[in-house]
Amino acid sequence: MKLLVIQEQHFTQLPNGEVWVDKQSDVRFWERYLKVFDSLIVCARMKKSRQTGVKALRSDRKEVTFIGMPDFRGAGGIIKHYPAIRRALTKALKEADCVIFRAPSPISMVSYSIVRKSRKPFAVELMNNPQTHFSVQSMHHIYQPFIQKFITNQTKRMCRTANGVSYVTEHVLQQLYPSTARINRKKGQKYFESSYSTINLYAEDYKKREWSNKCPDPIVLVHIGEMLDHRKGQDIFIETIAELKKQGYSIRGILIGDGEIRSEFEALAQKLGVMSELNFVGWKSGFQNVQPELMKGHILVFPSTGEGLPRSVIEAMASGLLCFGSKIDGVCELLSGELLVDKFDGKAFANKIKPYLENWEKAIQSRDELFERSKKYESSKLEEKRTDFYKKLKKCVL
Repeated sequence: MKLLVIQEQHFTQLPNGEVWVDKQSDVRFWERYLKVFDSLIVCARMKKSRQTGVKALRSDRKEVTFIGMPDFRGAGGIIKHYPAIRRALTKALKEADCVIFRAPSPISMVSYSIVRKSRKPFAVELMNNPQTHFSVQSMHHIYQPFIQKFITNQTKRMCRTANGVSYVTEHVLQQLYPSTARINRKKGQKYFESSYSTINLYAEDYKKREWSNKCPDPIVLVHIGEMLDHRKGQDIFIETIAELKKQGYSIRGILIGDGEIRSEFEALAQKLGVMSELNFVGWKSGFQNVQPELMKGHILVFPSTGEGLPRSVIEAMASGLLCFGSKIDGVCELLSGELLVDKFDGKAFANKIKPYLENWEKAIQSRDELFERSKKYESSKLEEKRTDFYKKLKKCVL
């Protein structure tokens, strides 16, 4: 049986046919689906190139066929390339028995009506909350209110009409975007739901360096995220560094990631007088390249304005970091109490972090608790739930 995966990421195809991706969806990623389905079709944005660039994870394998859409961005790209997008989806649907959306994303939004008209069984893997992901704090765009409303409403419709919905959270997204199984209590062969993270963490990925009982000098704060917009809060991270420096702490910062507005964050660091305290390390592909940078730090600061269940926070927890995050969405399922910050500003984050710097034994205890909590997201513990979900979708075809 053949599954169509409608994927949100950008892929690159080389002249020799190899397919590469910027993050997550490497060769190993597809194994979760291939445990249940014989083969996959992946329909996603794809460009042809002679080189992979720095964002390079090999994605192709013999059981996976790629059908590329134009490599568009934004609403304007959808309008411009819609005929080609529709042709790619129509071709993929003809070959597939059932469909999984990884949503919400521009791809899932434009393809939803086409999939529904095909009448083929489909499921949704819901990865974030579009209400916050496309909020005014997250994106600075003239059409932000329209985009936020459209994608939020579309996501609600997808979840109500899908055969199955899997959520990255245990509670938060379920309440906001209920499935048919939840609304009508129709759990069975045709309607079903589950919850599991999309993260790929294996037993060998768990590492924690020993900390001294004394607060380190300097204290190293870490941030990880793409620099395409303001969703991940790099500006707030830089403000936090500046605030702690102003309060007299010996502080350094590492920013992992890259993107179109990196220069904006660098300019902010210069303006606040902390550029010499910051290390912009650029993009790192794959957790095996990210983790060494994480482990140079002590504290992850994650001032995101919209999330599902952030993989970056789980990865930092599994690398032995103390973590502070915004009090939003699935972050509240990972962190709790004093580790959550309810304002999107650097001073609020600095004020939450400061008591732990003054009581480093408390910091050690909290990071140890987070490290143990992260183990519930190890791959073997998630595999059974994923496999059961995919088997239920397969039964909708049989």
